[in-house]
Amino acid sequence: PAERPEIPAEPGHGAPLILHMRENRSRLSREARLTFSVIAVLFMATSLGPAMHGHWLVPLYSILAMAGLTFALERHGKSRPASETLELGHGRVRHRDSSGRQVELPALWMRLAAEGAGGEDLRLFLRGRDGAIEFGRCLSLDERRAVAPLVAAALAQARDGLAMNLSSLSTDAQVRLRQFR
Repeated sequence: PAERPEIPAEPGHGAPLILHMRENRSRLSREARLTFSVIAVLFMATSLGPAMHGHWLVPLYSILAMAGLTFALERHGKSRPASETLELGHGRVRHRDSSGRQVELPALWMRLAAEGAGGEDLRLFLRGRDGAIEFGRCLSLDERRAVAPLVAAALAQARDGLAMNLSSLSTDAQVRLRQFR
């Protein structure tokens, strides 16, 4: 099963929302391995007919195809699953992925945007004047649909927290800040 996003115990109390997202990487079940073995044996058995008629490249191709597929499955199983961390709080949005990219942007101008919401390809973005962050790429469609409202609520909370901090600024500093909005 897919790893569920980590949510703070008491949202709304100023704690940042930190989502640790990871690609679902379940191992092949015993039945799947058995099915793969049966397919490989049938593939080899069907290539024996052409070999009997002198077409020796057919079984060679069958062996190479099965070896390539087995190698790809094993390599994929041993590779590190894709992961992302999204943190929303204290007026900032931080995103890190498993390839080492890290983005940090102010939450004040960020908004949640979804592309392809009606189809099978839902893409989630946090967009603002300083840039955009695509997140949830390693999640399934259902998981992205479940995460979107959490992120929208946490983004609103992060912006509200920043607005509360701004209200404590002097009137002169607030006027200068409004000029940049």
